[in-house]
Amino acid sequence: MRRIRVKNKRAFGNWEIICALLTVISTQIFLNFPRLMAETAGTAGWLLIIYVSVIVFILFAIISKLYEKFEGMDILDISEYIAGNIGRVLVGTILLAYLVFIISVVLREFGEDLKIITLRLSPISFVMFFFLAGMIISAFFGPEAIIRIGVLTVPVTYVAFVIILVGVLQYSDISRIMPLLGFGPKSIFIGGFPRISIYSGLILLFIFTPFIKSHKDFKKIGYISIGLSAINLTVSTLVFLLVFQYPTATENFLPMFQLAWLINYGRFFQRVESFFALLWISSALHYLSIGLFLILYVFKKTYKVEYYKPLIMPFAVILFTASLFPKNLVEAIELETKIFRNVAWVVVFGLPILLLLIGNAVRKSPVKGGEKNEKR
Repeated sequence: MRRIRVKNKRAFGNWEIICALLTVISTQIFLNFPRLMAETAGTAGWLLIIYVSVIVFILFAIISKLYEKFEGMDILDISEYIAGNIGRVLVGTILLAYLVFIISVVLREFGEDLKIITLRLSPISFVMFFFLAGMIISAFFGPEAIIRIGVLTVPVTYVAFVIILVGVLQYSDISRIMPLLGFGPKSIFIGGFPRISIYSGLILLFIFTPFIKSHKDFKKIGYISIGLSAINLTVSTLVFLLVFQYPTATENFLPMFQLAWLINYGRFFQRVESFFALLWISSALHYLSIGLFLILYVFKKTYKVEYYKPLIMPFAVILFTASLFPKNLVEAIELETKIFRNVAWVVVFGLPILLLLIGNAVRKSPVKGGEKNEKR
């Protein structure tokens, strides 16, 4: 079968896509990620991330190899190539349900966290409205603004991230990560496999494939994003466990905020958590804005809608309404960690691999890729 290629008039730079992927994968650090790793593997939470990252590298190598004959096609294009309109609608509906679920839950989490940190007396609906307003405005500006703003915000967030981690090293103690294997090898190598869902943000790469210049760039973006994210997730969890003794580490609300709160170098360098809150809000807004645009893009392409801008307000209302379903923050966290994070890997890795295997096995005349452009 000859290589199939779909061209797109708009293409983003590699670094722009990498920054977007770092945002959607690493922003969970600012929520409850280090604590979740401590709950899953105890003192070996950081080793669990290394193990999971190796698996994800292998899975991505398989996916990128299978993708060679489908350069420039996202998983919706591939599903349409395999099964026509029915395949596209089926896969698109699965992706929509997946995206609406996680974005609405994370919107609730960010809103609840912001309420606890700075707006304790405000209703949760009022707090979430600010995030929602930013998401709506970003969607109207379009994908260029959403993706390219990450080129500015991600480096700044990285600097703040490093400052926090270095600033709390004075409180670290190597004995706190003993025993090295935590709850034992079984909890890491068997029970930890579903945790590959921590890389669920890679779905962005499989949806944004038409916006990437070549398959070579696709592979480069994927490997770099996974590598940098692995470093972010591993180091943040390791430092958290070095500072907070297990099981105390499982009781901390907003682990990175707790770390920032500890920083105190004299009278002129303290209360760093206030600065952290600003960066946390900007990262959250970028994450949610990317999520909303992905929903709009998938819906538009799945159901062949000509313009996506009329969909912005309806989907904003849907996300806002769905985010109010959890009764409180605890229930929202349980939805994300105990349900979503245990099954997301099926959609993010299982579905693309299945489609690509079928697509490579199908024998029919290659489809000629036409020029595409995103209508607003």
